[in-house]
Amino acid sequence: MRIIITNESVYEWAAYYTVKCILDYSDRKKPFVLSFPLRYVDKSYYEKLLSFYNDNIVSFKNIHIVSSGEYIDSDISQKYLEENFIKHIDIPKENVHLFNSRATDRKKEARRMSNIIKKLGNITLLIDNLAEDGSFLLNTPSSSLEGSVRDKKISEIIRSYEAKKFNMPVEMFPREGLTLGFEEAFNAKYILVMANGYDVSDALSHCVEGAISQFYPTSVLQEHKKLIIVADEESSSDLKVKTYKYAKSLESKNLHPKELIKGLYKSYYALTNIRIFDGEKFIDGHCIVIENNIIKSVEKEIDVDAVITRIDLGGKIVAPGYIDLQVNGIGGYDINASPTVDTLKNMNEVCQRYGCTSYLPTVITNGDEYMLKIIDLFNSIEDLSVIGVLGIHFEGPYISHEKRGIHNEKFIREADMNMIKKINASKCVMVTVAPEMVDGKVIEAFAKAGKVVSVGHTNGTYNEIKEKIPYGITFATHLFNAMRPWGSREPGAVGAVLETKDMYAGLICDGVHCDFASVELAYKLKTGHICIVTDAIAPAAAPEIKEYIWAGKKIHRDGNRLIDDNGTLGGASITMSQSVRNVVNQVGATVEEALKMASLYPAKVMGIDDKYGRIKEGYIADLVVLDEKLVVKGVVFKGNYKEYNYDYEWESNA
Repeated sequence: MRIIITNESVYEWAAYYTVKCILDYSDRKKPFVLSFPLRYVDKSYYEKLLSFYNDNIVSFKNIHIVSSGEYIDSDISQKYLEENFIKHIDIPKENVHLFNSRATDRKKEARRMSNIIKKLGNITLLIDNLAEDGSFLLNTPSSSLEGSVRDKKISEIIRSYEAKKFNMPVEMFPREGLTLGFEEAFNAKYILVMANGYDVSDALSHCVEGAISQFYPTSVLQEHKKLIIVADEESSSDLKVKTYKYAKSLESKNLHPKELIKGLYKSYYALTNIRIFDGEKFIDGHCIVIENNIIKSVEKEIDVDAVITRIDLGGKIVAPGYIDLQVNGIGGYDINASPTVDTLKNMNEVCQRYGCTSYLPTVITNGDEYMLKIIDLFNSIEDLSVIGVLGIHFEGPYISHEKRGIHNEKFIREADMNMIKKINASKCVMVTVAPEMVDGKVIEAFAKAGKVVSVGHTNGTYNEIKEKIPYGITFATHLFNAMRPWGSREPGAVGAVLETKDMYAGLICDGVHCDFASVELAYKLKTGHICIVTDAIAPAAAPEIKEYIWAGKKIHRDGNRLIDDNGTLGGASITMSQSVRNVVNQVGATVEEALKMASLYPAKVMGIDDKYGRIKEGYIADLVVLDEKLVVKGVVFKGNYKEYNYDYEWESNA
């Protein structure tokens, strides 16, 4: 018998232990059989189990659940289990074995359940909740300490407690129940008994320190070789001082629930010895605690949990992961040329290498048939975020012929409302349009469907752009590029964007698409509303690619430029990492502002700054680790830390 006296929640500890038993289980000859408590258990136990399940730490697909009992002519206990747990997991229906509490022949029903348990090879983990009177399941004081599944009268103490917990009048609560017996208990591989609160302190002391007695049925479990009792401080208050100290000392390494699954459950750790840029400012002397894919807390180094795994980053900067709103391709991969799930996954891997943990795969002007193919691809992916994707960015086809850039002119066309409806029903999250080419109703339809509408590839005048902004335009695609420039008599699209205070704009900061003086001008005029974008295509981060076919044209590398045979720029050859350094080193922006331009502001554009773009409790654990030169040394992607051990980072002008 082991006694764990924890300062943490008993139910949380029990949930961790349950998961540990499942993850540790290696017997291939028989299934893992789990029996949950019959009596009321706080919902937090099931909620914690579900958090493990939802984070893909544990599956219940191959597990069998056996009811430990039920009240006669009632489904109270089993419905509680079903509503709070079973219906939320992946367990097959045939793997759930419940009592028929309304069976006319109770002995026959008891034999049925007994036979099921024997056929499964007995219970692997049996869990119970200690009762005030020391009952084990529904085996109440004076019960026989032998025997199998049986029907029992319920003690008044249990009836009163259960009626209160299940919000029922005591007089309405059942007086009898079906329950597993001690035979099933002693055949179980593990038994876990939870003791919670002062009400069970007397029962706990008798069951742990007293002799085996029919008057405290749980006491008989002292003889089980794999019994664990997990108790809180209140329930332990009647234990002898010697017993209390012995238990605390002996189990000191197991008192914290997370200590149980170290090595099994990887995503609970702290990043320490770091400079945190929290999305707004730098913070020193703190660490970041990560659990699963979430930032659990940002706390002082001295306060961090003693049992937690620590990753010492040697004073490096940790900032929110970069968010790139315009990625056509990277690292030799191109969503336009090869629209597959593998392409998206590979682009995500390369993006991470340069600090970008979320991105918008950008599809340039093409036909409706191709766009529908893209829509079907993205719709086939249940959760885009697990591969770093925020959604589709359709850059075109409703753009200007004059400012098409590298886009294929034959696909440029007027907006069709039937196609607009299909786009609006898809996982597209951003559309780039030339405002002068579309009716205000088209922009309004996109905006009402939750799409970010961006002005780009436009030859519209200042007045034409300003006229359409109120319909729902909130962003500008690669400011300065492929748009009517700012003139003294005609401010053009550039003037309209720069003047519109609340509009955000993307900037390609490679020194090729925009002179750094232009970047500086935009930065100063629209501080707080400029987003770094790469507009990268496949040769970015792939210096071995000298020529590439894109948008039906041959693109070749000319130094740090990617151009077609006519000298037209065909996308960029730059990463988010280099872009951030350029904004600091070439433009003169502060490190803080450059990091915001790469994370917080893009998150605001997409309306996701409640979970991305900051290092804050409850936010997604997408982070970038940087040295003092802002070179990427690692990332945290959805809670998983990756270290990059290299001295040199590829740059497009190298």
